[in-house]
Amino acid sequence: MSAPQRGSPAAHAADQPSIHVTKRTDRSTPMLLLQHFLKPLSSTKATQLPKTHYPPGSPRLDPDKKAARLCEVVERRVNDIYIYDLLANKPAETAPGEPRRRKRLYYFAGGGWQIPASPEHWTLLTEMARRIPDTIPSLISTPLAPSSPAADTIPHLLTLYHTLLANAVDANEEVILAGDSSGGNIILCLTLAALHANPSSPAPIALMCISPSTDLTRTNPTIPQISKHDPLLTLPKITSSAKTWRGALAPTDPLVSPLYSEDIALLAQRDIKVHGVVGEYDILGPDAVLMREKCNEAGVKGEWLNWEKQMHCFPLTFGYGLKEGKEGLEWILDVLRRC
Repeated sequence: MSAPQRGSPAAHAADQPSIHVTKRTDRSTPMLLLQHFLKPLSSTKATQLPKTHYPPGSPRLDPDKKAARLCEVVERRVNDIYIYDLLANKPAETAPGEPRRRKRLYYFAGGGWQIPASPEHWTLLTEMARRIPDTIPSLISTPLAPSSPAADTIPHLLTLYHTLLANAVDANEEVILAGDSSGGNIILCLTLAALHANPSSPAPIALMCISPSTDLTRTNPTIPQISKHDPLLTLPKITSSAKTWRGALAPTDPLVSPLYSEDIALLAQRDIKVHGVVGEYDILGPDAVLMREKCNEAGVKGEWLNWEKQMHCFPLTFGYGLKEGKEGLEWILDVLRRC
């Protein structure tokens, strides 16, 4: 397997980029204050593990009350994995003359591979259900470490992946995979592993990776510098969560570190777009950028939002009225509508 290149993209990629990057440099006062408030808290809880260890398998979830009020939440079980479809009670109207397409968006929530979906995740999917015409967002309840480490969970999720994609073909639906943080890691790993096994198998039309974790070695030399500004994550924290998730797998195994995959070009060959969001005050950000550059060099198409001085998964703050969260959400929704 090839090691990630920690330098500039190839010259041809810079001249003819396949991925379009939107760069933002502004930061609002409320976001600045929030980051200053969170920074000392992250340091004191740097190595704290989740209080609850979930049993092996997919945990059954209680839908968030607001999500249940604004949407019909339909629970189903596929290959022993709980899935929650959100059907908006009052969806946004499709513009006159706008072509109607049927799409499914399967979302893998972040949480260090150890924590189930948060209220913020439910709120995000509720917005997707209400504001993206003809797309049904579905939350995947991923089996959680340490009871369900990657060596056990990835094969299980690959079975689910193939079932969902096959069902979509039968229903004449297009599939988008989305996820944040560890969820962004999983959708990259699943898609690349499936293409590696069978490049012609049914595949999603796009991936939306929000602050994805792409390299579980945690050796990027820029991490110590960025950690001075990151208000949420610390090196001990991300190292511990990565070790708990990967278990016996090597940190460079593409099943857990998509940055080391040698199958990136298959994404371009299948025209699977890879979209993403990166904040530069996120210690996982530099490796996400390396993943973006590797995709760009392989001819993978996509759109990325790169925002200076923004923290890990900042679009999830939209529910608290933060400017960057709301505008990050709008960017994501716009890209997903055009998938």
